Amino acid sequence: MRTIKHPLSGAHYDLVPDGTIEVTRQGRRGRFTAHGVWIEGELRHADPHLCHWIGGPQLPNRFQQAADEVAGAAS
Repeated sequence: MRTIKHPLSGAHYDLVPDGTIEVTRQGRRGRFTAHGVWIEGELRHADPHLCHWIGGPQLPNRFQQAADEVAGAAS
């Protein structure tokens, strides 16, 4: 599960297996879409940029791909 702590509010943003984001701050929780739209919970506001960053499409790691290619060529 991917998790990130908001640098200003201290809230924890966790990617849930169903693709939604669970935000926890000071004992309050809320569930949001990857675009920061509230779904349920006591906490009704979240940073849409962090929600999208953690729950949006993941790009391939170019550095890992390059390392894999070098390792494959050396074999």
